[in-house]
Amino acid sequence: MDYLAAVKDQKTAFADLHGRMDTDKDLVYLSKYTLTDVNDKQIPHAVSVTLNDPAVFAANVESSLNNATEQVTVESDDKNLDTAYIEDVVKASFNAANLRLIKQGRFALNPFLDQQMCRRGRGAARCLFRMEKDELVTDIVPWDTRYVYYTMGANGLSWAAYETYKSKGEIEAELWAQEHNFTISGKGATVLDVWDTDHNEIWVDTRKVYEQAHGYGFTPVALQVVPMGSMLADKDSLKYQGESIFFLIRDLVPELNRLVSIIQSLNLKALDNALLWKSKDGVDTTPPAHKDLTTPGAVTSADIGGGAEPVAYGELKRSAYLLHTMIETRIQRGSLSSIDMGTLSFPLSAVALIEIGEGRDQVFLPRLGSRGFLKKQLAEMMIAQLIEIGGSIEIGSIGHKRSFTTGKLIGEYDIDFKYFIKSPKVDAARLSMAAAAGNLIPDKAKRREILQREDPERDERQLRWEEAELLSPAVKIHRTIKALLEIAKRGDKDAGFEAEVLSAEMGANLKRMMGGGEEQLPKPEGGQNPTQLMPLMGGRGGSAKRPPEPAVPREEE
Repeated sequence: MDYLAAVKDQKTAFADLHGRMDTDKDLVYLSKYTLTDVNDKQIPHAVSVTLNDPAVFAANVESSLNNATEQVTVESDDKNLDTAYIEDVVKASFNAANLRLIKQGRFALNPFLDQQMCRRGRGAARCLFRMEKDELVTDIVPWDTRYVYYTMGANGLSWAAYETYKSKGEIEAELWAQEHNFTISGKGATVLDVWDTDHNEIWVDTRKVYEQAHGYGFTPVALQVVPMGSMLADKDSLKYQGESIFFLIRDLVPELNRLVSIIQSLNLKALDNALLWKSKDGVDTTPPAHKDLTTPGAVTSADIGGGAEPVAYGELKRSAYLLHTMIETRIQRGSLSSIDMGTLSFPLSAVALIEIGEGRDQVFLPRLGSRGFLKKQLAEMMIAQLIEIGGSIEIGSIGHKRSFTTGKLIGEYDIDFKYFIKSPKVDAARLSMAAAAGNLIPDKAKRREILQREDPERDERQLRWEEAELLSPAVKIHRTIKALLEIAKRGDKDAGFEAEVLSAEMGANLKRMMGGGEEQLPKPEGGQNPTQLMPLMGGRGGSAKRPPEPAVPREEE
């Protein structure tokens, strides 16, 4: 297949989509707005203002996505399969891949993918786990989907290509270039990296310079489109598929810039207003200089009934301010409002905060879900490649490597990535709601439905482990002794002595207890009771005492 021609055809098919991506890029980069008339010609003596709303919106969304808690889960019907072991392999592999990217001066995987999902509306990455000089190379490289071309097949990608411009040094530093002593004469060139189900091709400036086969049996590239925008089968629907976070405000931002530019232009005209000079000689009169009329303290003679008069430019009426409010309101509806960003100066109730959090999540979750599906594809690819390598492998950085047996990765199971966006204010609101529920619903339901904990079952196990200390003083002493012995191993002699003292004391108390003695081990203190951190429905909150009766006037009394 002539992949160079295929990529050329794809560029034509993706032209509208790429145009949309470029428009969104200009919004984030705050490309300078120019105030123009109805004929799209620049208005002379006008001031153009570019607001930073799109950049603030993107920064807040991407930062929130980067801070989301990621959880890898492996599920299988095979009870003999060690799913926790496979989860550890996946986590270690992604960590090692991130370390490799950082060493190469690239961005880590999650932040790069989050920005792609937000600004491009899709994400892609190439996965090549392989052995080089008896060492595992955890090679995952994210691709900018603005320059990715591909064709889908029945079982995934038939082929995918990544077109980038690289400098002479970057090209000649590639492993394939060093193996074949490849050099270029110019300062840089366009490189096309093509992968299909059988082999890999490298094109440099429209010339195929390298080709190699691989035995994966699939195209080692993962691609995921955000499920926002058009899912229709229209001829022009590609442009609207996989929308960015700007698709609800893309056309409103220029209108807001236009309105603010008009206001600022009129403000500056008012500051240095043009003047009309009226006199009995009419237009034949030579008016005084503008500075002589406008200089503070200046005295200028004029004819009776004449003199200087400011030129009326018109004024912004109520409709202009109404239009500004309408545009601002709709931009906040399509992005993040001031409430979502936490810039309010007054407190909110627990219910209000939870409602705000749910509205905010509607912006975040489709992007996180797409990141999870993309990493699921990458995880399945890396597992398949590790099984192909076989034997025992070491994953991790120097001094922190861990050995894994690839045989334990064989089996039927599903890898899933779950994400949880944490907000201290929303968490406090959920804790208040859980405390207000009291004993009306089970604690397990509180953790799962109200608190929305990542792993309620693990929380249950941990609580039971901690409760054992509250129920049995001996358990608490035993655990304290173990902790002291661990400290003693690190060289603390006092800790070892204290562990022996506690052990002897516990032994003596247990003997008295077993013998029917009255002395008992001291009971540990009880756990904390949950309390509301904020009012549920607004108001001051705090004590639930009845408010004092209002004072009655003496006459009415």
